[in-house]
Amino acid sequence: MAKNKPQQQKQTGTHRKPVFWISIFVALGAVFFPPTMLVLLSGMIPSIVAALLNTKRGTGNLPAMIALNLSGVIPVLGILWQRGGSFHQAFTLLADVYMWLAMFGGAGIAMFLTWSVPVCVYAIYDVQAKSSVRKLLKQRRKLVEEWGTQVGTDAISATNQN
Repeated sequence: MAKNKPQQQKQTGTHRKPVFWISIFVALGAVFFPPTMLVLLSGMIPSIVAALLNTKRGTGNLPAMIALNLSGVIPVLGILWQRGGSFHQAFTLLADVYMWLAMFGGAGIAMFLTWSVPVCVYAIYDVQAKSSVRKLLKQRRKLVEEWGTQVGTDAISATNQN
């Protein structure tokens, strides 16, 4: 029982390290670059929600969400910096629907891939398995035609004995 407690503390401690450094980054960014942090945090809302709701630790969904969400936010930050990086420009960008589409589009693509790719892979494997079953049944029919019905009953009885 005593051995389980240090492991639990170790797991929560490793989980808190990234949160600590991210909060330091956000705090420093809010002090030195407030318009940039306003746009960055607004655009990263889907990733923040996904990180807070992530109950399956160790899955690859969260890093994909963060990466694709960030890839949608970075061009908007580039536009902000190109236009001067003021609060007025930040609010102008946040008032534009297409900027929200760009920022949230990456997160939408990540969720689409996370949900659709396993379904597609399963469908492909299912089709392959059904094709293999059809080939094996065709071979079995040929064997039964060539050797008689005794081939099928011998195979079934041999598998039941082992």
